[in-house]
Amino acid sequence: MSAVIGFKVPMCQDSSIRVEEYVDTQFYNTIHFHEEYQITLILDGDGSLAVGEKVCKFKSGEFYLFGKNLPHAFRNDGTKVEEGNKIKAHYISVFFNVDSYGFLLNENQETKGIKDLLSQALFGLVLGNVDASYLEDKMRTLATLNEFDQVLELLTILDHVSTATGHEKLINNTIETLDYDVNTIDEINEIFEFIKCNYKKKISLDTIAGHFNMTAATFGRFFKLRTQKTFSQYLIETRILKACELIRSGSHNTTESCYNSGFTNISNFHRHFKKVIGMTPTQYKLSIEKNKAN
Repeated sequence: MSAVIGFKVPMCQDSSIRVEEYVDTQFYNTIHFHEEYQITLILDGDGSLAVGEKVCKFKSGEFYLFGKNLPHAFRNDGTKVEEGNKIKAHYISVFFNVDSYGFLLNENQETKGIKDLLSQALFGLVLGNVDASYLEDKMRTLATLNEFDQVLELLTILDHVSTATGHEKLINNTIETLDYDVNTIDEINEIFEFIKCNYKKKISLDTIAGHFNMTAATFGRFFKLRTQKTFSQYLIETRILKACELIRSGSHNTTESCYNSGFTNISNFHRHFKKVIGMTPTQYKLSIEKNKAN
């Protein structure tokens, strides 16, 4: 078997939680691992799920919980054909770094159920009797909250899952025989740190590729395989999320947040902001003010 790819979840700055919704023709089918735990809801699509050295079936409407560094990949079987002969892959995932909550989980009896759940997640779980509509709504809400409220909402989600019954382990033993591609983790971390420190500057694909001694084509493949995003997508999202942070702080209006997050064109800023956040910068600012008033 080829090496299991080290995957880097594109967290926003120093956040410990990330929500991603994917709509594509295919699932990301490279077997990979990452340090974050992952909750995934399959909204549309079916196929085979590889977890460690085991393969099982998955289908729409199912929830999964993967523990830290557990190799996994969803793969279309190619049997479901939609309009235009395209296979559908629609899912939402919440990634979270449990290390950030170690003291909270370990020192409080009230969180014992969550701690036990996360221990079981190291083997992978298909979630049983959870309230599907409630959990989907909570996962979507996470993306709209500030950092503190995200933590509270995540704990609410995990508490709901921990009190449900019928969860099934995907594997029964720890994984020892897979070949992990750990050498590239440091390199992708260095790339993320470079972007974090330089997002306000003009960074071309050639520039960042040269900085890491790669050709543009090699860097593009390397980055996409390990993040499920192109470099330009990630750079734009980094800038937009920084703009959101500036707007939430109240220290910048929407125009100032544009130029202080690395954009040089206000119309491009508004277009990308709406695509990433789902609303205009002004609408986002008003929503923040409304939440504060409540």
